[in-house]
Amino acid sequence: MVMRLKTAFISLILLICPCALCYGQLSFSGVNGERGYAALRAYYRLDLDNGFVITPMYGYYRMSDKEIDEAGSTSRYGVEVSYELNDSWRVLAEGMWQPQAVGYQAVGYAAGVSWVPFYRWGILKNPLLTGYAEQTRYRTYVDKQGNELPGGSFREVETGAHVEASADAGNWNLKAAWHKVIEYSSKPPHDLTFSWANIPFMTAVVQGFVKEAAAVRVSYRTEFFTPYASLARYRYNELSDTAAAVSAGIHLHLGELSLAGGVEVFEPRREDNRKTYSSMSAEVAF
Repeated sequence: MVMRLKTAFISLILLICPCALCYGQLSFSGVNGERGYAALRAYYRLDLDNGFVITPMYGYYRMSDKEIDEAGSTSRYGVEVSYELNDSWRVLAEGMWQPQAVGYQAVGYAAGVSWVPFYRWGILKNPLLTGYAEQTRYRTYVDKQGNELPGGSFREVETGAHVEASADAGNWNLKAAWHKVIEYSSKPPHDLTFSWANIPFMTAVVQGFVKEAAAVRVSYRTEFFTPYASLARYRYNELSDTAAAVSAGIHLHLGELSLAGGVEVFEPRREDNRKTYSSMSAEVAF
């Protein structure tokens, strides 16, 4: 069933309508790591040329080294819709669904705005500020050891905020992101976790209830190449210490096609917990 949903979702992205291939952007990014870990993120940005932009999204990761192991993998499906009010303001709405797999499931929704405060100021140009209010509803059916919960499941409602900013300075592009959980409906028990947590500017998926995350990304664009580097710091709800992740790589530009390769390292200064992933991505504009 899950495989059929994946096939249908990707087919919808590619075949949504013939005119979609005239004005849109298709992007895939993935990572591979030890013991067969693999993660994929994809989106298709469809500009309807009437103020509306529709972006279907898909995410997947597998923690098993088996070729086929649906019990060890999980997927997320989402869509974002935005509408341009004027040259400076755009409103956004987003929904996400994670069907039950590996003992977890979730549904989430968000609403926000993006703002372009000016076109150019000194060396800065093309600034963009985006803010979201979001809520995610989780259900956990197993503990950290994979044992079924006596009561059937643990339910959690997470209310949070997400802010991103970006700007160009000459050939440099600067981005920053901050995510904050404002409130949990109940305190997550120490023996429970969740299967999916996003870290800004990283493709790999981490597990746990992430309370706060902040990240920066820097890239330098040339005609044919764009090297980039990112640094993220994040904190789990049950821990006071922060964790870190870094990534670096290079984009190769071939007309409207961009290919990239790099590496993502989680906990680079803690050898016992360190995880390293190779990353690849492709993006094409129509």
